[in-house]
Amino acid sequence: MSLRILLIMFFCLTATIAVADSVDIGFNDESFQLGYEHPLTPDNYGAAVANGRFLYNGDEETRLGSLGLDFVGNPGNVPGLGLGVGTKFYAGSTDPDTDFVNLAIGLRGSYILPQLQGLGVAGHLYYAPKVFSFQDSERLLESGVRLTYAVLPKARLYIGYQNIRLDIEHRDDSRTIDNSVRIGFVGSF
Repeated sequence: MSLRILLIMFFCLTATIAVADSVDIGFNDESFQLGYEHPLTPDNYGAAVANGRFLYNGDEETRLGSLGLDFVGNPGNVPGLGLGVGTKFYAGSTDPDTDFVNLAIGLRGSYILPQLQGLGVAGHLYYAPKVFSFQDSERLLESGVRLTYAVLPKARLYIGYQNIRLDIEHRDDSRTIDNSVRIGFVGSF
């Protein structure tokens, strides 16, 4: 039920398309991820950015949706550096019959190397502690890193690694619900 609500909110978010929105499509043989990002209040100090995502991993039998709000900007006089902090709401299911709802806080960053004409790196880390974890989950940790290349001013190709770990209620171990290397692209419009 919560995944349906999350998907409805995601599609409502995508109905407000404006300049500087971006779509992210990544895949491998066993999984795909579709993301969308929309700046809400850009100004000289940065922007508040709403984002949504759907992830399917057939290998881990995971279906995950997330909605987020990040505050991003370009600190100091470092060309190509972007940093952000924010929150993400996760809802989904994974095998065996595990449903999870989590609210995470986290960091993200990217750096486009000016001297390498479009080559860059990006990464993120989000953590949902026990107090913000519901249903069958106790904690969630998501991390990822990407190597990107701008092939066009509005299109970047990437190869990236992402790991999402879930602590399940009444168990002593963590379960990896996504551990994937994906290729993809980010298109801005």
